[in-house]
Amino acid sequence: MPIQLKMEKRVRLGSREARRLRRAGSLPGIIYGQGSDVSIKIEYAEFMSKIGYSKSLGIVELDLEGEELKSIIKEVQWDTLTDKPLHLDFQQVSDDQLVLVPVPIKLSGIPAGVTLEGGILEHTMHELEVTVRAADIPSEITFDVANLNLGDRLHLSDVDLPEGLSVDLAFDPVIAGVIAPKALLVKEDELEEETEEEDAEGAEAPSAE
Repeated sequence: MPIQLKMEKRVRLGSREARRLRRAGSLPGIIYGQGSDVSIKIEYAEFMSKIGYSKSLGIVELDLEGEELKSIIKEVQWDTLTDKPLHLDFQQVSDDQLVLVPVPIKLSGIPAGVTLEGGILEHTMHELEVTVRAADIPSEITFDVANLNLGDRLHLSDVDLPEGLSVDLAFDPVIAGVIAPKALLVKEDELEEETEEEDAEGAEAPSAE
């Protein structure tokens, strides 16, 4: 069942009014996407208890003074000092509408490069922007990394996305990889330095006549 949020229309606008709302325990926001934009306010406790820091929530049903609207959360502006939300952007959508949304990435399996070669799994990409029907937004996308060996990388182009999802492949980011432990890398660097020093000493040694 979609998350439901109650909110009210906001008549008084401006940064001063937004600050007043926050002091009173509400959050300013806007709904856009179909027709004219609507400025709204929602109780801070309502938003944090039902949304909070969650991502990829799918469709969120808005109760705007008795009018029911389907939406997705496009952006939440956060206070970098207090880590509290400052402003909310909702996009009104229909079930069949294609939307661009970020979806969290989950990794499954233990790479062979970890269990057999002592490597470390490095999860480098934690969310993926996908185009999908609003009604089909997934809560997460799972990629299997069990076949990765030491030094291997899993690129976006290496995986098959679930049906109904599409992505921009103009760039090919690394989702995950198996890297050597830091101790092993330090040891390899030390060996390289020793080899370079030995080569330098050999080159400086006087030739026998």
